[in-house]
Amino acid sequence: MIALGCAKNRIDAEMMLAHLTQNGFTICSDFAECDAVIVHTCTFIDAAKTESIDTILEAAVYKTTGKLKKLIVTGCLAERYKEQVLQLLPEVDACLGSRSFDRIIDALNATNPFEEYKPLSCPPPEFDRILTTGNKSVYLRIAEGCSNHCSYCVIPSVRGEFIPRSYESVMAEAYKLAAQGAVEINLIAQDTTKHPDLCRFLRDIAKIDSVHWIRILYCRPEEISDELLQTMAEVGKCVPYIDVPLQHASGRILKKMNRTSNDGELSALIAKIRTYLPDCSVRTTFITGFPTESEEDFEILCNFVKKNRFSNLGVFPYSREEGTPAGRMRGQIPEEIKQRRADIVMEIQHRLLASTNRPLIGKTVEVLCEGKRKDGKYYGRAYFQAPEVDGQIIFTSEEPVEVGQFIPVLLKRYREYDFYGTTSFQQE
Repeated sequence: MIALGCAKNRIDAEMMLAHLTQNGFTICSDFAECDAVIVHTCTFIDAAKTESIDTILEAAVYKTTGKLKKLIVTGCLAERYKEQVLQLLPEVDACLGSRSFDRIIDALNATNPFEEYKPLSCPPPEFDRILTTGNKSVYLRIAEGCSNHCSYCVIPSVRGEFIPRSYESVMAEAYKLAAQGAVEINLIAQDTTKHPDLCRFLRDIAKIDSVHWIRILYCRPEEISDELLQTMAEVGKCVPYIDVPLQHASGRILKKMNRTSNDGELSALIAKIRTYLPDCSVRTTFITGFPTESEEDFEILCNFVKKNRFSNLGVFPYSREEGTPAGRMRGQIPEEIKQRRADIVMEIQHRLLASTNRPLIGKTVEVLCEGKRKDGKYYGRAYFQAPEVDGQIIFTSEEPVEVGQFIPVLLKRYREYDFYGTTSFQQE
């Protein structure tokens, strides 16, 4: 199994793996020995589509150099190009859309090319999961799809409209993950804040004794309510971390993106978040070079970044995606300008890191240990670092530290997003 793309996509892959093993299949990590390879694809932007196609072609080589008999493509690329995958990639034996991965066994057993694309209005399959990121920090998906229809985004066409999971289903999985050893639960969805039971999840997952941290990822700014912020402030296990992809700050560009707000309203939101959660780490992402983005629009974005001083920030040059309203817009920006603007925003962010990171030096923070490096140092994350996308805490300890253990670490220095320190009891 090769799973590409985001954590939400990974969960589908983990459910397929569990479903397969429960039905007698064996997972093999050696491509040369595999009878079948499943490429679970992403197609969010052009680079992801290219990576998916390259991975499919790389796996297909094992049909001649190894024992590979079946090559199966699942996920977002399969859904987006369902009329073309089997036609244009004859190496592929089966293709399953986003809602159809529950047919994976039928696809493996089929003697002829196999494909299925259930309507995206169907509820997504739910199986047990084989956790591929370890059992200590885990993702818990609370909804599928998105109904916001941002003009640049293909998600509604490949993942469907927003479908919330039931409270009972989410809580049952939360208890199961905790029983398997989870100490950090990261709530995810394409639009996490749209789920009507989000605050209830925070309160009730916090009642699970073995869960120490709860984190919310992918919050749409318009739906960050006072109730949510108040709940986060009151629930001690909910880390003060907000991941809010803003995408831009110019009201004109946001309107073209089919989003709302402007730099003033978004600055007020950031201020409100920090009022409710004074130590909150705010992470965001922006898109540069959206169609018709002027120098004035770009200056609004740069000034917004300078003013609000985000703890973590990612920038992506606009990717023109076929089938989207933005892809058909006039005023497309040349690639070199899109990239140059992205580089400028990241340069601003790097210059601001001192103001956000330096106050942490000399402080002791709680760190979730995630492993030990070859040089004997440990690594992990503090509350202000989400898994996979943010930096790490690299620390030394005279006493052994176990993966999944929370340990106090005195921060001594930083380099960009990574911090370096030592367990605080070594200083006593």
